[in-house]
Order: sequence, then C-alpha cells, then structure tokens
Amino acid sequence: MPFAKVTALIPTYNCERYICDAVDSVLAQTYPVHEVIVVDDGSTDNTREVLASYGNRIRYIPQVNAGPPAARNNGMAHATGDLIALLDSDDLWTPEKLGKQMNFLEQHPDCGLVYTDMKTFDETGIIEESVKISRNLTLPSGRIFPQLFAETLFQTSAVLIRKSCIDAVGGFDTSLRMGDDYEFFLRIARHYELGYVDEPLVLYRQHPTQGTRTWGKQLQGGVPWEFLVLKTIVDAHPAMIAELGKAQVNRRLSKPYFTLAYACLAEGDHENARRLLHGALHYWPSNLGYLRYYLMTFLGPKTLAKFKGRYQKGREALMSGQTEAENADARWNSTGASKL
Repeated sequence: MPFAKVTALIPTYNCERYICDAVDSVLAQTYPVHEVIVVDDGSTDNTREVLASYGNRIRYIPQVNAGPPAARNNGMAHATGDLIALLDSDDLWTPEKLGKQMNFLEQHPDCGLVYTDMKTFDETGIIEESVKISRNLTLPSGRIFPQLFAETLFQTSAVLIRKSCIDAVGGFDTSLRMGDDYEFFLRIARHYELGYVDEPLVLYRQHPTQGTRTWGKQLQGGVPWEFLVLKTIVDAHPAMIAELGKAQVNRRLSKPYFTLAYACLAEGDHENARRLLHGALHYWPSNLGYLRYYLMTFLGPKTLAKFKGRYQKGREALMSGQTEAENADARWNSTGASKL
C-alpha cells in the first residue's frame, strides 16, 4: 500500500505517572506516526503539565470527564490518519510494533484490524514474555468472530484499525463502563477479517489501579460487565445464535457470571456469589460444577473451609494413589512383563 498515515490515539485520566512512557514509545516507532492524539478525560492530577513538554509533537485534547469510550470517540473524531492505533496511557509499544502491523496490512488488504501478542510487566520487570504462550492461547487470523466471541483474545493497546472500518461500524459504546473495547472489536470482527502478528509487540502494565482490577469486579446494571457486552452483541446480531448454536451461545453467556461468582466466593461474599451462580445456572443449567459451587454458598465460611480442606486431602490421596498405580505398572513393565 502507499505510505499510509497512522494516528496514535491515547485516552488518559489521572495517569501522570505513566503517560510520558506511553507517548515516548509512540514517538520511538520505526514506522513514524502521522499524529499523536492524547485525549485528557478530565484529569485532576498533573497530566496536562507533564504533557506540555511535548509541544507540537502531540495533539492534546482536554474534555470533561466522560469515560474511556467517550475519550476514544473524541480522539477518533479529530483523527486525520488512514489508520487508528489505540494505546492505553499506562501501556507501551515496542519500536517495531506499527511497522510490523503495517507490513501485515500491506500483504492482507481485506484485513480491517491487526493485533499482536503482548508482554506483561510491573515495577519489578517483565512478568510474562508472551501472553500467548503463558496462557496457552490460540490467536487466529481471518474471520474470527466465533473465536473472539468465545474469549477475549487481545487487549486494546495491541490493535491497529483501518479508519474505514471504524466509519462503517461506528465508535465505542459510551453506555459501557467496562468492556467497551471488547464490544467494539466484536462489531469489527462481525464484518471484517482480523489479522494477527505473532510477536509480543505491546507491554501491558500491571498495577493496582488499572480498570480491570477495579471496575472489572463491579456489576453494570446488576450484571457482570462481560455478560452485558456479550448480550449486547447477541441482541444486535441474532443470526449468530443459529450460526454458533444456541447452547454454545448460552454457555458463553454463563461464564461471566461464574467468573465473578468465584471471586466473590473466594472473598467470603456468599450472598453475591449465590446470586451470580443463579445467573450462571440460568444459562447453563446442566453444569454440575456451577451447581456444586452454588450449594457451597449455603455453607458458612468455617464449614466451607473444612469442606475445601477435606476435598483437597481427598484429591491429593487420589492423585497419590494414581501415581502409585502408575509406578507399579512401570515396575511391572520393566521386570516381569519384559520376561513374558
């Protein structure tokens, strides 16, 4: 393709500690960006002041606090690039990130969005060298809507999107407090091919205040955020029920309930865990694992702790018995059996 203009878009809110690292990683790209847009979503810290040092190397757009989806939409409305590369203000790109994604798009003109593997890190250093490897993920290319609906495959900072795709499917859903990016990517995947560059070209920062550790554990409209995203997509595209199978869709809808219920149960919040497990069982009533955890919510914390202890001991005994049986088989195979 001819030299295409890339807009790097960074929404930020009270991220003075990390924002300059993010901007610097954009400016260090081997494929130079056309523009860097930073949308400040009503920060009350020194974000404006620390960004002032970049002068005209970035476009600083302040707005009244309205949340990440509104900030991204604002930035896209101002973007003049042919492609949009999203970057969260606490993450980083490796220098070759955009260049390798542009090479992929040049070879795959029908691809609307290209994503990459990533590393995770914190203040102590690298945690995961490859999320794909450490989490045993299959990261595909092509018409991957079914795979993306089944699980979240990539993070916002890993994507490069053709502006024409965004114009076609619309921007981020501002009614979603969490998961607006997942819903947005599912809409794109419903209509376009997606591509994958098999290298960890994003550094995904782990820290206590990131959204997935705060808002991610809260309900939206009384339901888990991921359920709300998935249900929004199902309601907008009812044909997918026949394509994927009603049972498969319902099982997927059950999982956000169970994930959050498990976290509540681990924290001793049996009442909310019970309510969430009831939701999980509504969509997957034959799941005996869900039922077992649902019944656990009626046990007191001490009783549950004893139950877990006995279960673990029984499991260890079972595993020990299996290991001993395997050892006995090995001894037999290496002695008597070899003489037959």
